[in-house]
Amino acid sequence: MNIDHRVIALIDMDCFYVQVEQRLQPEFLGKPCGVSQYYTWKGGGLIAVNYEARDFGVKRGMRGEQAKELCPDFHIFHVQEVNGKANLNRYRDASADVFRVLNANFKLVEKASIDEAYIDLTEDVQKLKDKKLQLTINDFSTTHLAGFTTKTEDERIEILNKWLNDCQLDDEKRNYDLLLGAHLVEQIRKKIKDETGFFCSAGIARNKILAKLCCGFNKPKKQTIFTQSDIDHIFDKTPVQKIQGLGGKAGERVVELFQVEYIGQLRKYSLDMLQTSMGEKDGCWLFNLIRGIETTPVSNRNLYKSISASKNFPGKTCLDTIDKIRTWCHNLAEDVFNRLEKDRAENKRRAKLLTVICTLATNETITRSCPINEYSIDRFANDTLRILKQYNKNSLTSNIFTPVIHHIGISAGKFLDNINTKSIADLFSKQTTKIETIISTENIINCQEEEEEDDNEEDNNTEENILEKPTLPIQGDFFRKFQKSDEQTKIQLKSENKTTTSSSSITSFFSRYTSNENILNCSPNKIDDHYITCSKCHKSILIWNMPEHEDFHYAHELQIEENKTNSIIKSSKTIKRKNTNQTLDSFINKKSKM
Repeated sequence: MNIDHRVIALIDMDCFYVQVEQRLQPEFLGKPCGVSQYYTWKGGGLIAVNYEARDFGVKRGMRGEQAKELCPDFHIFHVQEVNGKANLNRYRDASADVFRVLNANFKLVEKASIDEAYIDLTEDVQKLKDKKLQLTINDFSTTHLAGFTTKTEDERIEILNKWLNDCQLDDEKRNYDLLLGAHLVEQIRKKIKDETGFFCSAGIARNKILAKLCCGFNKPKKQTIFTQSDIDHIFDKTPVQKIQGLGGKAGERVVELFQVEYIGQLRKYSLDMLQTSMGEKDGCWLFNLIRGIETTPVSNRNLYKSISASKNFPGKTCLDTIDKIRTWCHNLAEDVFNRLEKDRAENKRRAKLLTVICTLATNETITRSCPINEYSIDRFANDTLRILKQYNKNSLTSNIFTPVIHHIGISAGKFLDNINTKSIADLFSKQTTKIETIISTENIINCQEEEEEDDNEEDNNTEENILEKPTLPIQGDFFRKFQKSDEQTKIQLKSENKTTTSSSSITSFFSRYTSNENILNCSPNKIDDHYITCSKCHKSILIWNMPEHEDFHYAHELQIEENKTNSIIKSSKTIKRKNTNQTLDSFINKKSKM
């Protein structure tokens, strides 16, 4: 599909958390409300504020008491707490209601967040063209044009009606498909309201970045169309960091590097100049973006890329002892574990990477990752604690933790289909079953031989998935240096080119660990806070590599037991052949006597 003909929409729920609470308590509909997280200090921190409250100057991030000073009638809903941590399941379930409506009506829906979704309307628009609809202004009761600022409803109708007629009579600028897309979005937004009770806003454009940008132009309960002819006019007054992909440090770096404030000011730089400063890939991406061209597709994704839990510990609530940290590692791990188990049951997938993020009193943010070999609360908690302990400047025997921690987050990601993702224990569970169930019966032995062939084939497939390299972001090295995400720091999973498919036994699978990879993880001569001594091989292992190292020992022990099993099976085969030979000899002898 030609990118010039794509029609992309972003659906954004208005003040979603507040709407979820109001659906449960409708007596507060139309009143200034907000959602607060935690009761502890001055009414808690506001994480959502509706538009009725914003008219009084109430904003997200304020404390509840401060909001009440600005708006005495302001009502605060409090997020439920479990184990001292905010429980957002109520909002996740409400989000699922919205996505059920979207998925029932469109084929390409991408979940951007708990309250945002991209929809590719291109095919749906092409089908509508064949119907030759005669659309009127009444079909666009909440639609605005990004290039026009209207102060009254009459102005909006006048401008939109002229544009609508121009599109249908003479589609020289190819805006008619955007118009049809807006018609579809008007319908789906109404359906969301009818079936869930939630209002939403939307942006309609040629790509995801423009749809995201214009979605915020007219809120709440409205939608905006961003045409190609609007780009220069709008970009000339749009700050660089308002563009998706250029927020945070990446945007700051672009502003500093080119000495600009608005994204449109970059138009004066040639492609060569941008690529020289930012690299070939990122320079090309930015050059096209400035001209309204962006090709990232809408992926048919309705699942979260990661499942995470986090907690802030400001001021006196900071974590300054190992015991406190251990408690919160367990609480966060329990939250992540419960959601992972639910996700596995519903979506048939498993996470393979655990990422731990913490912020110290020194304002240093640390991100470390380790593999997930099994779903276990204790395992998640212990891995998190091991990672955090390496940043403790006190002795290992002390309960005091310095510098204190102000934030901890645990995130599980890098999902794979459940059938292709197994822990080391799962990988060899069938082998241990054989050890426990060896029977001397000839038929059972034959069945075991057939099962071994199936196991070896499955092990090879699993190994390829375990050692799969992480997928790189779309943007190049320039932006990757400055972007913050839950995948900011990843472990490098190493894989070797397979020259033969015949070596699929347990011995060949783990030969790499004994000869190469495990040596890299072990450093007997390095004993410091970053290492821990293995009780079985007495080698010093990096703390975040310890879970995988323990699994290596476990699998190695299984290998030894399997070797014993194989010898038993072979001896059973020998006995079987001997018995067969005796039977044939006796049969021949009987025949000769006759």
